[in-house]
Amino acid sequence: MRRTLQFLILAALLCVQVNAQDDRFSQLNEENVAGFAKPLVTSLGMGLNSGAFHTADVSSTFGFGISFRFMYIMVPDDQRTFTPTLPDGYTANESTPTFYGSKTGASYAGPGGYITFPGGVDESAIPFAMPQITASFMGTEALIRFIPTIKAGEEEISFFGIGIKHSISQYIPLMPLDIAAQVMYNKIKFGSIVEGTNIVFNAQASKSFGLFTAYGGLQYESSKFDVNYTFEGDPYSQIPEFQQDRKISAEIEGDNNFRFIVGGTIRLAVIAINADLSLGSQTVVTTGLSFEF
Repeated sequence: MRRTLQFLILAALLCVQVNAQDDRFSQLNEENVAGFAKPLVTSLGMGLNSGAFHTADVSSTFGFGISFRFMYIMVPDDQRTFTPTLPDGYTANESTPTFYGSKTGASYAGPGGYITFPGGVDESAIPFAMPQITASFMGTEALIRFIPTIKAGEEEISFFGIGIKHSISQYIPLMPLDIAAQVMYNKIKFGSIVEGTNIVFNAQASKSFGLFTAYGGLQYESSKFDVNYTFEGDPYSQIPEFQQDRKISAEIEGDNNFRFIVGGTIRLAVIAINADLSLGSQTVVTTGLSFEF
């Protein structure tokens, strides 16, 4: 289980090789790290903020559940490239890869010689996974989700999230649907290099038809990541700002605000299996396996 979680989080954080000498980030200054990394930040936000519910029903007495969420995040083509900011005398006549773009970065000629940007990982989708625990009482459900601290090279990755959901339909007599509202907070940290937070608010509704439950929701979310690394200077560069090493600290916000979620759940005794599709800046397919008591 530990190895599986490690593999999936490494796949989602393909920049786990980011350390003080990472080949990709060490070539980026403050003006361009956001353009390069923003699609990755968006993906992490979309992944961490997915799978928070598979029904709007909340137990009116007591309930407990353990589940595993699996996400597949698809990155659109327009997030695989960006137009960089260049010094005076240089023209960005073509785009260069973002983190997800091709493995060959663009080069630009100018009065100080060539400026070359790093390539990406040439991926258009990434997997993500996490376990979570829920407990409900009198129409309110608490959620905890986490990834145990794992080693990734010389750094450690950790993730923790909490949430609270409350039934709205319990206050409406003869309501044909289950309706609930939820708020959630997630935090992920990769050593001293990457630290991110995500906040989620959603309204959700569901309707049961025997063993099958159809559900949907509208979700607002925000993702913000702090990235810290060392920019490797080139002492032979004719551009003064590129000559010396320097510490880079950047705050990057993901491009994820609103998204629609639609899915279904099949219940077999204490087992619930669900799948849903959410549409936002990136598309996420989520599946889940839950044990509910």
